[in-house]
Amino acid sequence: MGYKKSFSEAELKYWSEYKVKIGKSESMKETKKIFSMVIADFVKEIEPELNPVYNEFDGDFQLDVKETKGYKVSKKIDDSPYYRNLVEFSDLPSIIEKYAEMGINKIIRQSKNQENTNGKKIIH
Repeated sequence: MGYKKSFSEAELKYWSEYKVKIGKSESMKETKKIFSMVIADFVKEIEPELNPVYNEFDGDFQLDVKETKGYKVSKKIDDSPYYRNLVEFSDLPSIIEKYAEMGINKIIRQSKNQENTNGKKIIH
């Protein structure tokens, strides 16, 4: 097993902001966008050569409840030797999984709230 580089110090800088933003998120779409944005910024800081992107509808890192790890990575990033090196020799995958877990939990709660309010009329 090779040397494992830790990005936990850099990750802590983003974690507080992420928790606050996820806590205030009002929709599943917004939650997914926050995850994509924060992870892209974090990865860009630790490995500028990757230059991950995010936008309104997708990004290089996306929350995905169907994925075992809770997220998926774009082919562009996944095929990069820089990313492969980070996956193999650092704690980056476990950091992203931590963020994904919080995002997925928020999406599950939002989904349940949406189900509970569908079909209910507010009568004045």
